[in-house]
Amino acid sequence: MPYSFEQFQVIQGPKLRLRRIEVKDLPQLATTLISSSTWFSNTRDLSSVEKFTAYFKNHLERQYKGELLALMAEYEDQIVAMSIYQYPSENFRRIEIGFTWVADRWQKTFVNSELKLLMIGYAFESMKVSRVEFSVHPKNQKSNAAMIRLGAMFEGTLRKWRFLPGLVPDDGHRNIYSIIDDEWPVIRQKILDYKEPKF
Repeated sequence: MPYSFEQFQVIQGPKLRLRRIEVKDLPQLATTLISSSTWFSNTRDLSSVEKFTAYFKNHLERQYKGELLALMAEYEDQIVAMSIYQYPSENFRRIEIGFTWVADRWQKTFVNSELKLLMIGYAFESMKVSRVEFSVHPKNQKSNAAMIRLGAMFEGTLRKWRFLPGLVPDDGHRNIYSIIDDEWPVIRQKILDYKEPKF
């Protein structure tokens, strides 16, 4: 039976707990994540709880329709990050992980690497996908560097490919990275071997 997002259960890692985001979580999530120094805040004008909540309500509406799965990461009852599974292929052979946003104080810690470890692992092991994709704006230097450190394959830049509401300015260009199931065991071990992961 093909996977559907309705089957999702909480993911518990060594330190992080990933659970589905609900509307009631948005104010606290906003308070934790909004920062003038982050790509998300700067390019989407998410400078207040109200703007953040309005922006992500659209994503949660899509979540209720089964089109995506928005997750928040908690560490010792603190919200530390969020990320989304989106654009699955019809038979879940392919999934994209995006909208990853780590709170300022948790950047360059274990959080982003464990978040990727859990989400990519869940995609391959529970969703049974063959391919995990990432799309990154060419000007988002931090995220592009993180993809390279992760070991994802850079496949090229798609021009005027995806225009996102609220992204200012948005030329539609995206760098495409991927990891396929054959590569995952090696990349997974690479993440685990880092003493201080900084993806």
